[in-house]
Amino acid sequence: MAERAPAGGAADGPAVAVVGSANIDLIATVEAAPAAGETVLATGYAEEIGGKGLNQAVAAASSVPTALVAAVGDDPEGERVRAHARARGVDVREVGGVSARTGRALITLFDQDNVIVVAPLANAGLTAPAVDAALRRLRPAVVLTQFEISEAAVRAAALWCRRSGARLLINPSPVRRVADEVLALADPLVVNLGEAAALAGVGPGEAAGADPAALAGRLAPRVRSVVVTAGPGGAWVGDGGPARHLPVPERVEVVDSSGAGDAFAGRLAAALAVGDGLDAAVRSAVAAATRLVATPRERR
Repeated sequence: MAERAPAGGAADGPAVAVVGSANIDLIATVEAAPAAGETVLATGYAEEIGGKGLNQAVAAASSVPTALVAAVGDDPEGERVRAHARARGVDVREVGGVSARTGRALITLFDQDNVIVVAPLANAGLTAPAVDAALRRLRPAVVLTQFEISEAAVRAAALWCRRSGARLLINPSPVRRVADEVLALADPLVVNLGEAAALAGVGPGEAAGADPAALAGRLAPRVRSVVVTAGPGGAWVGDGGPARHLPVPERVEVVDSSGAGDAFAGRLAAALAVGDGLDAAVRSAVAAATRLVATPRERR
């Protein structure tokens, strides 16, 4: 399939707009994951600024002008979110304030893995009209969205891209059903193995052993393109022909895997926005995620 040229954004607008969430992350580190009903003591605790939308915007902003379209609370935490993003080069003009509290994510880290529970709170206040109006003002070349916001907000971003000719990246995390009309616009759909299996209709018992190339092949007819990520296994790309495997550039010691998916998605959007072909953009994103997991959280 021929690669698409980068869409023409506004001369003074961002190359990438990320439509998504912004949260305060409450992070506890434990020696081992607690069993059901068990209470364990944390060995460490931190509060950080996060949310998939904000994290992906920061990743994209390290390479290209990037704006965040999000909703935070009219509270001190909302201003902390804006200040954090602004300090990392993200345009926050379209981060609106709502009466609900700024979103929270409860994160437990253990054994180089994590468990996350997100309370959307203000993120639920990002409405479809607000998304449409923000994108009309920004006119980005590429729009990246995820699922810590409402289905209506995601759909508004997708339909704006269809009208404007901007390229749409969908990262359906946390995974939920996606309307066919929205899914068909994904270019690419960016999914990990679990998300790919869920969207492809693979049962929970089969998902663990599912073949990434087969998953990409099952999803490709429903989207413009698809990227299935597999951590140290690299990524598989499908866009009409047999899925292509793009391995990690080098093996590294995994120090902290949290945030790798967001780094991948943000870097992928940035590379596509400057005109890289899909394979080249995926290679760049794989390299960025690989570097991140080898970096301790305190040095990021």
